[in-house]
Amino acid sequence: MQIPFSSLYEKVQLILTNKIEEFHYYGYDALTEQDLWKYCVDKVWRKQDVQNLRLHELTSGIFGTTASEVLNYVQMSDFKRNELKLKLTEEELHGLFHPLKE
Repeated sequence: MQIPFSSLYEKVQLILTNKIEEFHYYGYDALTEQDLWKYCVDKVWRKQDVQNLRLHELTSGIFGTTASEVLNYVQMSDFKRNELKLKLTEEELHGLFHPLKE
């Protein structure tokens, strides 16, 4: 997995690890540091120039994130990625949304 802004990622690696350990404590074992980082880049800092964020802004964004937000983001990303792989014909799509009536 390619990590966006990898130099910044390395600077806050310990903070990401700490936040993920918190998520794991509450039972969200499937989340990783990369998931949290990608969520922050794509959602928390989406309207900002990530490369120019200060360390305290990065830290605040990471610590202000909830497990449910990251989990929802990961699930929707996976759903969108898998949706693109699904190639159905027009007839198959019609059959899914308009089942045969007997």
